[in-house]
Amino acid sequence: MEELAEKNAELVSKVAEFVDNKRTDEDNLTLEAAKRILTLQIEIKDLNDDIAEVKKEAKNEGIAVGKVMKALKKLKDLAKANDMDLLEIETIEKVLESDVDIKTMINELVKKD
Repeated sequence: MEELAEKNAELVSKVAEFVDNKRTDEDNLTLEAAKRILTLQIEIKDLNDDIAEVKKEAKNEGIAVGKVMKALKKLKDLAKANDMDLLEIETIEKVLESDVDIKTMINELVKKD
């Protein structure tokens, strides 16, 4: 009986070893990529938590955080745009600003009741 238990244990060990050895390189690469992605996602979460904390502290100090964020976004968007994009945007803005109907409609949209 003891001999049968030893053989079963040996068989289980060999099966486990076989399964471990069957893990392909692709599986290992997949696992490694998944671990790297999850690590980066955790870092992003931690950074977002830090950003939220800085915003909270700034708001408590009386800083208009929403306006600061809008200004930062605008500055980033301008930095991304090339000269041709900026010229095109400026031209379109001038056309839109020169139209009375557009101005009236925009004023209606932003009007506070």
